[in-house]
Amino acid sequence: MDNKILAIDVGTTNLKMGIFNQSLEIEHFYQQNYDEHILQGIKAEIDPEIWWMAIVKGCKSFGKQLLEIGVVAFSVTTPGLMAIDENGSALSKAILFLDQRSHDQAERIISTIGKEELLQKACNLPVSGGSSFSSILWIKENQPEIYEKTFKFGHTNTFLVYKLTKKWAIDPSTASITGLYNTRDNNLTWNSEFLDKLSITEDKLPVLYQSFQEVGKIVPDVAELLGLPKSCKVLCGGNDAVLSAFSTDLNQPGDILHISGTCDIMMVCLDRQIGSVGYNIRTHILPGLWLTLFVLNTGGKSLEWFHSIFCSEMSVDDFYQEYLPNVIENGLNRELPSYEPFLQGSRYSTQLLKAGFSGIDVNTTRDDFLMALLKGNNLYMASHLAEVSKFITLSNTVKLTGGAMNIRNMSEVKRKWIGEYNYKYIDQSSLHGAAKLGKIYFENLNN
Repeated sequence: MDNKILAIDVGTTNLKMGIFNQSLEIEHFYQQNYDEHILQGIKAEIDPEIWWMAIVKGCKSFGKQLLEIGVVAFSVTTPGLMAIDENGSALSKAILFLDQRSHDQAERIISTIGKEELLQKACNLPVSGGSSFSSILWIKENQPEIYEKTFKFGHTNTFLVYKLTKKWAIDPSTASITGLYNTRDNNLTWNSEFLDKLSITEDKLPVLYQSFQEVGKIVPDVAELLGLPKSCKVLCGGNDAVLSAFSTDLNQPGDILHISGTCDIMMVCLDRQIGSVGYNIRTHILPGLWLTLFVLNTGGKSLEWFHSIFCSEMSVDDFYQEYLPNVIENGLNRELPSYEPFLQGSRYSTQLLKAGFSGIDVNTTRDDFLMALLKGNNLYMASHLAEVSKFITLSNTVKLTGGAMNIRNMSEVKRKWIGEYNYKYIDQSSLHGAAKLGKIYFENLNN
C-alpha cells in the first residue's frame, strides 16, 4: 500500500533520503556526499544534475522499499538559483548562498527600489548569493544569451519538482529570500512593482505553492526510472532551515534554533515580520508566523578550512573526534586573538567582507587560532539574539541541529560565547521536516 513518505534533503554538500511511515518513524536511510564548486574565490555553484543523479542513486539503493511510497517531499538548500529552459534543463549552474559575484547588482537594486521599501514588502535586502534578485540581474547583464533562453528562474526545489512532475513550482520558504516575494503579506504572490523597476518579467518565475501542497503526480517514465509507484504524489517542499524549524516545533514567538552545517544559522520565531539590514526574514511553514534567518556563510565550513590549512597532517576523524574536542576542553578560558568570521563574505553587506585574525604575537599557537575562530563565529551568532531580544522575549532554550553540533564539547562553546541557555540537540531535523510535510499531506487527504 502506497502510504509512506519519501523525504529528500538536498544540502550544500550532501544528500540525505529517508523512508518514513506516517508516525514519522524512519525505516530506511541513504546518504551521499558531493562537492560544491568555488571558482576564483568568488563564484560558488554546483551542477544541479549532481543532485538529480544522487537522488537516482539513492532510489536505486532503496529498491522495492519504494513501492510503498505515496508522496515525495523535499527539503532543499536555498537559493540554488538557476536558469532553466522550457524542458526543465538547467542553462546554468545553481548559484549557492556562498556566491559573491553579484554585489554590484545588489547595490543597484537597493538604490533603485529603496532600502525601506524592500524591507517593508519583501522583508529582505538583496545580497550576492543569498538573494535570487541580484543573481537574476547578474545573469541578465553578464549572460544575456542565457537570460533570453530562460523559461523559468527557479530554486533547488523548482528544478527537482519539475524533474518529477513536469510542473513549475516554488514555495514561500524558499521564495521569501529572493527579494521578489511579498514576504510581509505571504499571499503566494511575487512583487510586480520590484520586477518592473528592474525590467524582469514575472512570467520567468515559477508558480507559488505552499510547501505541503501537492504540485502533481510523478510522470510515468520518471516513476519507472526511480522505482516509485506511478500513483505517487510530489509536494512542493521547502527550505532546509525552515523545515528544521518546523521539525523542531519552533512555533512560539521567541523560540530559538541554531543550525550548524556548511553555514551556521540562528533562527528566532516571530509572530510579526520585523525586517532589518542585519538579518533575513523567511516565512514559516505555519500561517501567521515568520522566522529570522541570521547566517554565517562559513560556520562548519570554517572548521573544514582550518583542518585543511592548519591540520592537514591529521585525518578528518582525528581532527573532529580528538583534536578539536581536546582544544575546546583546554581553551575555553584562555586569552585569545580576535577573529572576523567572513571567510566567504557576509549576507548582510553589499561589500565583499573578508575574514581576519588580529591580536596575535609570537606566542600565539595553532590551538589559539582554532579557539579564536570558534569564539568569533559564536559571538557573531550571539549578536543576532542580542538584536532580536530588543523587540521579543526570547526562550531560555536553544535547540541545536546540524553535523557540527555533534562535536564533543561544542555545547560548552555555545554556552561560553552565545549565553547561558538550555541547549537541546535534535538530529536530522531538515529531513524529518520534509517527512512532516508528507504527514500533513496524508492528514489533509484523510480529512
